[in-house]
Amino acid sequence: MTAKEAISSHHLHKGFLTIFQEESGLGAWNRRWCSVQDNKIYYWLYPEDEVNMNKEPHGEIDLRHCKSEKVTVASRLDCARPNTFVLVILQPAQPGDRNSIISESN
Repeated sequence: MTAKEAISSHHLHKGFLTIFQEESGLGAWNRRWCSVQDNKIYYWLYPEDEVNMNKEPHGEIDLRHCKSEKVTVASRLDCARPNTFVLVILQPAQPGDRNSIISESN
């Protein structure tokens, strides 16, 4: 499946994903409840949080800025966790951005 096919899919996809995020300059894997809709992956801490309309998503990943041409399984050198895939997302630089374990400022 290409990233563009995933974006144009009209099916509603939901489930748990483990997302690698930066926390205090270090990387951490966090399990999140995700829903793919409107070209974005929205994520919450728990499935109930999505159902509760008063709770905003914990975060979102805009797939329209995905630089990855194909969604494939990550190599074991990149991540020892099985069934891991990598999405490279381009986003505009923000004031104060710096190079880190998961981002690179140009």
